[in-house]
Amino acid sequence: MLLGWFWWRQRRLAEPLIDVRLFARRAFSASILTNLLAIFAMSAMMLMFAWYLQLVLGWSPLMAGLAQLPGGLSGAVGGVLAARLIPLLGRNGVVALGLAMNAGSFLYYTTLGTELNYLTLLPALIVGGVGVGFAFTVNNDNVLATAPRQRAGAAAAVSETAFELGGALGIAVLGTVLTSAYRSNLELPAGLTGGVTGGAARESLASAIAVAQSLPAGQAADLVRAAQAAFLDGVHLASYVTAGLLALVALLALVGLRGVPKVIPEEVLTAAHS
Repeated sequence: MLLGWFWWRQRRLAEPLIDVRLFARRAFSASILTNLLAIFAMSAMMLMFAWYLQLVLGWSPLMAGLAQLPGGLSGAVGGVLAARLIPLLGRNGVVALGLAMNAGSFLYYTTLGTELNYLTLLPALIVGGVGVGFAFTVNNDNVLATAPRQRAGAAAAVSETAFELGGALGIAVLGTVLTSAYRSNLELPAGLTGGVTGGAARESLASAIAVAQSLPAGQAADLVRAAQAAFLDGVHLASYVTAGLLALVALLALVGLRGVPKVIPEEVLTAAHS
């Protein structure tokens, strides 16, 4: 109800906080949604890998951070390559390709286990990073190209808001999916099925590992194995959900961004930054 009132109110203001009238433009809405979903996926991936590399593989925070570095660097490479692909594929084609590449990376993440050869993970990180670079770079300009020139600044502000919202939703939604799957699939060893200890172990993988440190060696090893297996079930489910979502949005981008001009006049970009 409050969201509906906010939408109604913003449409009637001369200087609205968010110009919701921009969403009446198909290509603008598609640009904002694909931006939101791209950052949604990237935020979820960073959260998922931070937990996986440290709590399942036992890597240090420094090693886990460095392991994800190729994904970020390849995003910069994707941003450079995107401009070269626009004349060949069109803006809609480049954004759809980037989202599809991300979907493929998340499908690979459904195979992650308790052991990892980093060299087999590296291609998926690079492909996903380049895909994010394609989507972000092209869509940032798409937002400006699909809005009226006099509303370019407002369009850029909406785009920034979508980035923030997408990041928050990615952590909240997929973090919830992962945690719910963990709790549903965790099979506690005998003797830990009830009480405070069992309840703490069900909270999260980190809690289960903390509980294991106070248990006898054999029981602790059983608990850690069970918790890691349940966590990986959650990772696989979250990866499937994200891959499917990205594939659907790739199709949306392919259709919704048709007709966006390949070349955006410089004055439009200048208006957005002023």
